[in-house]
Amino acid sequence: MNPPKDAKDPEEWKLFFDTFSDKQVTLVTVALGNDELLKSIVAKRRNIKILRGMLPKGINYSDEEALDEIVRNEHNRRLAKEKERSCLAKLVGMTITPLLRGLGFCLTEDVIWKRIKATNTKINELEQRDYDASAVFVTFETEQGQRTALEALNFSQLEVLTNTAINADPSSIFRDTVLSCYEAADPDSIRYNDLKCTNAEIWLRQVCTFVVTCALVALSGYVLFLTRIGVSTTLFSVILAATNSLIPMIVRILVTYEKHRREGALQASLYLKITLFRWMNAVIVTWLITPFLVTIGENSLDLISTINATMLSEMIVAPLLRYFDVLSFLERHILAPRAKTEEQMLACFRGGWYSLSERFTDLTKVLLLCIFYSPFYPFIYFLGAATLFFQYWMDKFLLLRGWQRAPTVGADTPRFSRRYFSTAAIVIGAIGAGYAYARSPYTFLCSCSSNRECSNLTSSTNFTNVTLLNGDDIGDVGTASEGYYFCDQKYIGFPPIPSKQMYSQQWMTLDQENLTKIFGIFCVVVVAIYGVYALLRSTVKLILSLVTGVYEPTGVDQRKDFSSGVGIESFGYIPSLEVAGFHFPFLACNIDDIDVRLIKWKDPNHKKENAHRQYDEHNLIYDVSPERRNAVFSRVKHFPPSWCSNSK
Repeated sequence: MNPPKDAKDPEEWKLFFDTFSDKQVTLVTVALGNDELLKSIVAKRRNIKILRGMLPKGINYSDEEALDEIVRNEHNRRLAKEKERSCLAKLVGMTITPLLRGLGFCLTEDVIWKRIKATNTKINELEQRDYDASAVFVTFETEQGQRTALEALNFSQLEVLTNTAINADPSSIFRDTVLSCYEAADPDSIRYNDLKCTNAEIWLRQVCTFVVTCALVALSGYVLFLTRIGVSTTLFSVILAATNSLIPMIVRILVTYEKHRREGALQASLYLKITLFRWMNAVIVTWLITPFLVTIGENSLDLISTINATMLSEMIVAPLLRYFDVLSFLERHILAPRAKTEEQMLACFRGGWYSLSERFTDLTKVLLLCIFYSPFYPFIYFLGAATLFFQYWMDKFLLLRGWQRAPTVGADTPRFSRRYFSTAAIVIGAIGAGYAYARSPYTFLCSCSSNRECSNLTSSTNFTNVTLLNGDDIGDVGTASEGYYFCDQKYIGFPPIPSKQMYSQQWMTLDQENLTKIFGIFCVVVVAIYGVYALLRSTVKLILSLVTGVYEPTGVDQRKDFSSGVGIESFGYIPSLEVAGFHFPFLACNIDDIDVRLIKWKDPNHKKENAHRQYDEHNLIYDVSPERRNAVFSRVKHFPPSWCSNSK
């Protein structure tokens, strides 16, 4: 939504949307563009958490004067203790420790305390600003009310950009503003810190990370090329599996630079980049770096041996790498026993990281491998089935026993994978199979029996001291009874049909031409179907959205009131932040005017008579002065129906 910047009153939004509802509006959330303030408060809490592990227990971290003295005493005590260290420890302290501190690790208590005080100063400055409304989330009591509102506010993009509604009812205009309204994602999947970002900023950041991803793909492809050609296919397959395991970590670091309004959009970006990595490394790069003449053969460097090693690696090595999660092992067995606070110890047992998008890439990668290389190695389908079987059970075990809870993303990732990438794997595999049959027999030779190009060939039947293209010398070479000449079987246009052969270089047999013709037509058909199914509909909808509204209701109206499922299946849009290293999200709004059952989680360690008070420790509003809390934080207002008992 594109709300007016000063439209921050939930009551005003309720009155406007009540005109479309068959019953009423139940909850209104006005999100403010205060991301800089929230980041500063989170940074302060993160530093306090680190400092709490260095100082004695029972300290009041809001008393700066007392804390100054405590930090000073702890600093002097640490310096006195360092003077008594061994020579080796002092050498490490003079060489390695400064490097780690330059990277932000192993910081001392006085440095962290200075950061906290600097952050407090910044927070005091930021809380004096006025923040504009960046988005508004309106929850209707019934699904019919939501659909009626979206149909009434179904404007085109041009109408929104020019703020000019054509033939619109005056009641659908809010404060002379043409609103851009759409159905919101699940409450847990909203990224409130990124709501104020413009579309241009979002796309620019994604383009930058995509370029970096392409550069990393090229680098990894070069390393795999050197390994396969210069060492062995076994080491190539191991490095490939290790790279596929490290890719999600690298991409996750890259994606932190991006901005996304929904968790589903973030997962889609992750999915795209991880898939690009894995498809290129496992399929395309392997195919490109294989010399043409060793495509079919039984030697260790031939393509079939490489494919076999790759599939066995995906079946065995990749699941084992996920099982032996080195980082989680170090946290549980090395860091946890040495934790100084209970919170730090519990953080070491949070489990390994995973994402649904990363797991879907493995599925599509195996699918692409099987279809793409099946003409050379039909047994690959059995290996692919076994690979998916082992990966399924390993993932199920880790999901229930080892991995940490993943963020809520809804159905965006499966739908994105099914619509674009699973179908693309089939299309690319079909095209690869077509070229595989068209290039056979992979010899760079054409027979003289079916071509007149042999008229100028030498009649000699034996050659001596022959130097091959790869530099190898052969003493004696005897020719066959039938003559052959060089013809380029590698480069053939699209579609891979017999007519793409040059007139003087026709290597296909009659049966091969018939099969290749069928495959070539099939390639054109599947590309056309994919274009219509995956691309055309989205492109047409995008173009139509410029001149007309394109909202269409999805699914069946369940005819359930929102308030009848509060705390069970109905949850509200409560601004919050998921921060790594903390067990619970941080709330970023005043929750006094809502039913706390609208919050999807609760802290069992804080059981108080007033249910609202159990969230105080996790609410960021208490890090600013009381008189500025309502002005600088998002506003949420609950309007329960008269029949609903509201437990505040």
